[in-house]
Amino acid sequence: MTKILLTLAACLALVSGPALAHWPVRLKTEQSVTLDTPVDEVWSVIGNFDDMSWFPGVVSIDATGTGKGATRVRTMEDGQTMHEELLKRQPEKYAISTLFLDTNLDMVKATNYASHITLKDADGKTLLTWKGAFYRGFPQNEPPEDLNDDAAVASVEALHQTGIDVSVERFGKVE
Repeated sequence: MTKILLTLAACLALVSGPALAHWPVRLKTEQSVTLDTPVDEVWSVIGNFDDMSWFPGVVSIDATGTGKGATRVRTMEDGQTMHEELLKRQPEKYAISTLFLDTNLDMVKATNYASHITLKDADGKTLLTWKGAFYRGFPQNEPPEDLNDDAAVASVEALHQTGIDVSVERFGKVE
């Protein structure tokens, strides 16, 4: 009888445990644009972990290196900083991935934000794809409106769009 009760209790725990918990899910975004410039020229700007002078509002970068695991502190015009880690940089694939080590909800309404930029040759032009993976800014249930899933997605997409817009301004856009 004890064995049956223990088995029943274990089954109930498996069934009811996940049903009671409602944790945030990993959110993802993807935005693309085709730039009117060869991929090598775009990569020479966007592919440098230790130089973000191309991104609006960045006044300085203090990087520990340019290889996997390197970190940088991005300082913005308003004095805010963001610590980031280089997850991977693959020049042969024109790909760079970074992770925000801090949560700064004033800069982006998300936590555990990872950014992945890839460039691909498109007949002498460059297809730039910017992906993000992250959690909403409020990790518990019933987030306030400004820190819910929609706010996180909108914030990350706005951050990416800023980079895309400045890239279009610098390199031109294929219409």
